[in-house]
Amino acid sequence: MRLAAGLVAAVVGGSCASPSLTVNIKAPAGTNQGRPLYMLIRTVSKTTMTEGYADVAAKVISPDDSVLQTVVIYPSRTKQVKIPLPPEQAVAVSFLFTTPNGAWQALLDVPVPRTVDIELQESRIRTDLPRQMSTQESAPTAPEVPAPPKAPAAPKAPEPPTSLASPL
Repeated sequence: MRLAAGLVAAVVGGSCASPSLTVNIKAPAGTNQGRPLYMLIRTVSKTTMTEGYADVAAKVISPDDSVLQTVVIYPSRTKQVKIPLPPEQAVAVSFLFTTPNGAWQALLDVPVPRTVDIELQESRIRTDLPRQMSTQESAPTAPEVPAPPKAPAAPKAPEPPTSLASPL
């Protein structure tokens, strides 16, 4: 009887558990020029979703109510972070590189996925992320335009003949 009561409690308790997000981070040796960096996980709204890099970085020192977790990421390591999620709120996973060059933050829209895998590069995060994620870059960039096709190389002109006769 105790076993049955325990199973019922586990099932009921498990179904009422708040949702959580597991973030798996892969940081190769060259990440952030070999230096540790901060990862900041926070809730975002339509107004805070477009905050700039400096505003987000300031939240490491002075976190506000939106900050769910701050974690130090070390190059040459993988890290797994599991955090409880507030219901029905979008989440941003920001990486504070020393000199960001491209995407530095992933935005997770509602419904937030339960697991996210993010691979870091030297000064940015990979941008080929799953559909439920979008990335934000450190500075606006022009849309990428494909390069025009290369024209075939022009044929070389024949070399002028050299004369073996010496001038008189």
